[in-house]
Amino acid sequence: MAEVAVYPDRPERLSAERWLSFRFDDLVAWPSPAFVRKALARLGWRPRWLPVGERDWFHRPSERFLRFFTQPRVTAYLPDEPRETDYGSTLFRRIQEVMLEGGFNSWDLG
Repeated sequence: MAEVAVYPDRPERLSAERWLSFRFDDLVAWPSPAFVRKALARLGWRPRWLPVGERDWFHRPSERFLRFFTQPRVTAYLPDEPRETDYGSTLFRRIQEVMLEGGFNSWDLG
């Protein structure tokens, strides 16, 4: 399974012993009308967060994932955590918080 790191402005994936970086700005699924939203963003107005992927939290821990809108899609599966881990302390939530620092988020598939 490939290793993935997430930063406020990008996800990175380890592939063939080198890190590939994808800027979240290039992955945004712009709300309609997209051309208006992109123009407004260039002028400095952006929604509170922009979707750059999708997530599924409602399966067994080993099947939970974040899938980014890269080409090809980069999917990060999350490791199991102790059952007593509260939601705010889970790796899943901590990754979302890092993305939100940069103004990005993901669609919830659940």
